[in-house]
Amino acid sequence: MADREMDDLDEFVQELIACQSRLRAYIVASLGNQAHAADVLQRTNLILWKKARTFRPGTAFVSWALRVARYEVLSYRRDHRRDRHIFSHDVAMLMLDAVANEVASPDDREAALRQCLEKLPSRGRTLIWQRYSEDKSIQQIASETGRTKDAVKCQLLRLRKSLEECVEAFLRTSTA
Repeated sequence: MADREMDDLDEFVQELIACQSRLRAYIVASLGNQAHAADVLQRTNLILWKKARTFRPGTAFVSWALRVARYEVLSYRRDHRRDRHIFSHDVAMLMLDAVANEVASPDDREAALRQCLEKLPSRGRTLIWQRYSEDKSIQQIASETGRTKDAVKCQLLRLRKSLEECVEAFLRTSTA
């Protein structure tokens, strides 16, 4: 491999590594599920690697990578459209467009979310963890905690709303 090709490949690798958190944030926000997003991120990275030879240093790498991620999100949605946990096409398109503007600083948003999660009572953090990190169904959580399914749904709704408000407030004050 020529020196120039090696330099181009090195720059490609640096750009790809640098944009991983932005890609992840974009995909998670588009799909609303960490596990599904991890699969789509892997496929996106694979496609980017396959196209590495077409990369030209100095070009808008992040824009290109986000465009590839957008197509992978849409492909994933198409392939899983019968899954009731996947958003409708119209909602997904709105989310993709909205999140494209939000992806600029996922580290700030993640830091805000971490701080807001710490402010929740331990019972609320546990419920959030079970639902989103352990990917348990509402029915499973209800059965394990001896609560009704509706009670778990209501608490999750309140917790999500509280977290959203906290994160937005945190981001407003940190950029002011």
